[in-house]
Amino acid sequence: MSEKSLLKGKSRVNKKLSASKSYLLNWAKTFRGSLTIICLIGLIIVPILTQNRYYIGILITAMIFTIFAASWDFLAGFTGQVSFGHAIFFGISGYITSFFIRYGNLPWGVSLLIGSIIGVGFGLLIGIPALRLKGPYLGLGTMVLGLIMFYVFLNVKFEPWLGGTEGISKIPQISMNAVEAYYVQLIFMITSLLILIYIGKSKIGTVFKAIRDDNKGAEASGINLTKYKLIAFMISAFFAGIAGGLFAMHNRGVNPGVYQPLYSFYAIVMASLGGIATISGSALGAFYFWIFSEIFSEWPEVSVFIFSIMLILVIRFSEHGILNPILERLKDLWDVLLGK
Repeated sequence: MSEKSLLKGKSRVNKKLSASKSYLLNWAKTFRGSLTIICLIGLIIVPILTQNRYYIGILITAMIFTIFAASWDFLAGFTGQVSFGHAIFFGISGYITSFFIRYGNLPWGVSLLIGSIIGVGFGLLIGIPALRLKGPYLGLGTMVLGLIMFYVFLNVKFEPWLGGTEGISKIPQISMNAVEAYYVQLIFMITSLLILIYIGKSKIGTVFKAIRDDNKGAEASGINLTKYKLIAFMISAFFAGIAGGLFAMHNRGVNPGVYQPLYSFYAIVMASLGGIATISGSALGAFYFWIFSEIFSEWPEVSVFIFSIMLILVIRFSEHGILNPILERLKDLWDVLLGK
């Protein structure tokens, strides 16, 4: 490669870095950017304010499910492929990660990566037949596949490898130090959200949105629908796998229960509360969901009832979730305080 080509390449990289830096600075000055930074600072200083394992554990669970909900939101919100069986990727990665940590004696990072990559493989295997289905049939088809996985992993024939009803247990956590584990999970959450947001704003993200908005129009424009839908399935499966592996390590094990529709429902509720096709809304939905659930943990029936009513109200009166209305009200208050 000639020196001139190298200089051109370096110039392009510098321009992109400069543009990214300028974008981040301008974003940080906006209301949403400032609020996001304040929230991140709040999460960073939580372990300084309290090291209570119970409270730290609630926030870690919320961060894990933020990644899970964001992965579902990416698939449903950006490509319009609604899955009711997203727990498949969550569960398979949890099992693979746990297996390699306990029986393969591999470091947790390597095990998590393997589990997530295998989750991508399942995303490809499930995506090929599932994408032949459209509308509600796609959702029902993925839910059925999730139930099949649940019963397969319960089957006594596979108990020597999968652990039967007990699953795989006694795997070590990321760190026995709760604060260390907290910061590791925080880094995973922030990184995952940034990557998904970046993909959503990239050229391929534009293609996904075109498919979501008008299947026929996108196909007429020369877009290979099957190819891009499969890519979306695989990206979504990878991050669902990350969440599943982290969840297994946080709970020191995994069992067939992770394949139940309830876990897929969690992702849907969280993404819907925060706002479909926002990615960042998944964080709001996940934190709100888990903190609220813990408050009513002694009355689970009451919490389920309240969440059901809230979800109905969100769908009826705020189809884009509660994130945008809340931000609009906060911005109005912020402008009043600043005298704008």
